[in-house]
Amino acid sequence: MNKFEYFIEKLNFKKATSTYLIISGILLILCLSSIAYVARDKITMVANYQRIAESIKKEGITDPLKNQLQNLAASSKDIDNVIILDKDNTILFKANNNLIDDKEKLQLVPYGMRSGYLQDRDNPNMLFKVVKAENMILNKDYIQKEQEVSRSIEDELSGETDFNSKQVLLLNYLIDRSTQNKILMIRTANPIPNAETLLGLTGVILGLILAFYWIGLALWVYKDAGRKKLNASLWGLLILITNLVGLIVYLIYNQNNLTCHKCGALQNKGNLFCSFCGTEINKACPYCKALISKGDIYCGRCGNKID
Repeated sequence: MNKFEYFIEKLNFKKATSTYLIISGILLILCLSSIAYVARDKITMVANYQRIAESIKKEGITDPLKNQLQNLAASSKDIDNVIILDKDNTILFKANNNLIDDKEKLQLVPYGMRSGYLQDRDNPNMLFKVVKAENMILNKDYIQKEQEVSRSIEDELSGETDFNSKQVLLLNYLIDRSTQNKILMIRTANPIPNAETLLGLTGVILGLILAFYWIGLALWVYKDAGRKKLNASLWGLLILITNLVGLIVYLIYNQNNLTCHKCGALQNKGNLFCSFCGTEINKACPYCKALISKGDIYCGRCGNKID
């Protein structure tokens, strides 16, 4: 027995699986908790935004809702302003004077051909990138390092020669269907601190967890196949290459055969005796030696009654 086979023989897969699940769970909880902690301000902002969206659907834009918008703008480091526009783009409400000063209207028009940006008609140096609600946290401008944010936007607008003179902001909007009034939430693309590092570390940990599972499953099948006197190397390699597909094939193969209760060797269901230790593993008719099942009263081949 070589060192590898000795290691596999001594390995307790039940304890190893329990340890693996506990450690994997702890690591995943730590990673998710760390990401949630550094993104807590943005998670809170998104939660408040969703509550406001639900309130607009049910009640429309009300005075209590304006108070919520004021609190939302004051509680988030990312939000520069929250504005309510009527269908003529007249400003009905604003949380503060950031970016728009004392303007009475805010008219946004498409910027360039299919660029995905809007431009303030009265201030062409201000661009707005519309972000869907589901991407408010995972927007790439939040994930990347601060010095890469402007570079990523610049790549998107690489065909624009006057990019350096423009201010780029993020924009979310909600619509009151009954009045066609719009709520605009204007935000600065402030990256999440250490988000890129944490996401990279989480990816590495997930890769290690998957690798341990993949290799561990192959080792378990290798040991089980060896115990059943099968070609352990072949089965182990099959699981290592195909994983769950190979495991299903292995389980079906085991199901369609019989295990010797004495030595554990896998035998054909038609065998009367184990081919490794000679133990009787099936019953035979005492008259014609045909294979019979437990509970049979008569032999299916010769018809004699079985004592």
